Amino acid sequence: MKNNYNIEFWNFVCHFGESKLLDYYLDLVHPAFIGEFKRNYGDSQLFFYDVQLIEIEINDETLPFIHGRLIKDTKLEREQVYENETLKEDKLTLPSAPSSIFILSLIDHRLFFIKEHRDSPSMEAFKATITKFIKDHRAALIDGEYQEKKEQREFYGKTKKHVTKKDLAITYPEPNIEVIPLSSDADIEEFIRSMKIIDSVRLDLVMPNDEADCNPFFNEWRKKKKLLGESKSNISFTKTGKQSLPHQNVSDLSKEAAKDENVLVTLRGKDILNDKLIGTHDQFKLTKTVNELEDTPHQMTYMVYKTFKKLITDGVVRGPKISNKDKVKEKIKHILAMLK
Repeated sequence: MKNNYNIEFWNFVCHFGESKLLDYYLDLVHPAFIGEFKRNYGDSQLFFYDVQLIEIEINDETLPFIHGRLIKDTKLEREQVYENETLKEDKLTLPSAPSSIFILSLIDHRLFFIKEHRDSPSMEAFKATITKFIKDHRAALIDGEYQEKKEQREFYGKTKKHVTKKDLAITYPEPNIEVIPLSSDADIEEFIRSMKIIDSVRLDLVMPNDEADCNPFFNEWRKKKKLLGESKSNISFTKTGKQSLPHQNVSDLSKEAAKDENVLVTLRGKDILNDKLIGTHDQFKLTKTVNELEDTPHQMTYMVYKTFKKLITDGVVRGPKISNKDKVKEKIKHILAMLK
């Protein structure tokens, strides 16, 4: 087994219409994690493995997490080899199942991701997989309830209200998922220093789960967006003429967006060789290297979350600010009671 694993830190934002992750966790999210769903991708199949609800003690507080693995079941194929200074045909197919560990904190929606092998599935694969599984479970749930309501109406006659699949689609809205990497000021500054000219800055707003904005500008922006009923919103700043946008001001704005953890940043410009340079939130992604992985899901979850808390204490990332923590705790209490 290899040494040196990178922990990736993400914000997992999930909405169902106007509702949030915890509102539909029992109906749609948890079944998607633990169900026997599979996603085909080329010659590979992706699925979740050994998903567990884990509670750990952190600073005298019991916190719930979802721990599991995303597996990519695939085949490695070769057609020829070079042996004894000779190139010769030698076909071979070898089954392979690289995996990535994911840990989702239900209290603050932080998602921790660790690729265990060279060809482990990425966060992009995780996002696509959980989105598909929620949609698959949602479709099955709507079909099942529709059939049940139909049979009840046939049995009781017209005294039972006629329910359509369109009605049930409103009851169980489609998921809208975004995964936003947490960034450090140092990563952003390093990238911006590599830019000779900054042509434009684009900010894409993501509606948060239960977090308060860290900046009044983003707070007002979200209020206006909600009033207009728009699902997506962005702002762009573009240079005029040949002069670059000011590096320091762009750096300050990008760092404020990163601290919000619900705004996607895209920078476009040129490097010192005048080649095009595009920086997205993925380039600023914060990672922390650990020498080895813990043996059990509980130990692994504890180690990862303690690492995250240490980064907050050190000022590397902003700690999540939950806008209505008591209400969130009540939702989690209900979820845990139902699952137990």
